Amino acid sequence: MSVAGWAALVTCLISAVLAASLARQYVGRRRPYQLWWGISFFAAAVAALLQTVAFARGAWSVEGYRAYIVLAAAVPGLMGTGTVFLLYRRWAPYFAAVIVLSALLTAWGAAGSVRDLTSFGVLDAAAQVTRTMPYWQVQFGFGILGALGGAALVLGALWSWWRTREAFHWGIVIGGLVFSAADSFTALGGPSAAIMFFAAEVIGSTALYLAVRAAGTRRADAAAPARAVPHRA
Repeated sequence: MSVAGWAALVTCLISAVLAASLARQYVGRRRPYQLWWGISFFAAAVAALLQTVAFARGAWSVEGYRAYIVLAAAVPGLMGTGTVFLLYRRWAPYFAAVIVLSALLTAWGAAGSVRDLTSFGVLDAAAQVTRTMPYWQVQFGFGILGALGGAALVLGALWSWWRTREAFHWGIVIGGLVFSAADSFTALGGPSAAIMFFAAEVIGSTALYLAVRAAGTRRADAAAPARAVPHRA
């Protein structure tokens, strides 16, 4: 397998480990944001696995490409949902509903016929979606998931930091920016593009995971004194 394929596989494994860790935290604490972040990392792991298979084959299969496009579109939205559940719980159910509906809309469009998967590289899958899947459902869903997810990750975290001055917000901001920058490295071409692409995904995901974990620890520490105060008769 090529260097790019191994980089995709490593990214898959790291994302799966982060997803499993958040799933374990959710089982212990039952915080909705942990569930949504766990789902987002699981989706990222599956997307990286599909890329690994595509690199091993030398090209995308139709079914693999369809699944990857839906996951690639959904991941930012899922991460954004986790952020909203963490920082703006009042609005989180409405945000989650929009994200789920947008992901379903994207999947509906992706079920249509796919055009010419042999004229571009594996890393260019998302960049070519307007040509390979020229359906309004895919374009609209992709746009909503990316715009809302990115806004929640970066702008939402910045606004929350401005109000609270809690340091973990910067982990969400930096992680979101680095993760989002991955696609920009595909223009480099060759093995270096794949290494930079997957390195950005791993670094961004790790920063996001650490920020979410720090937020959870801070929330738990803040709640502990309240639980420790005995009720007076």
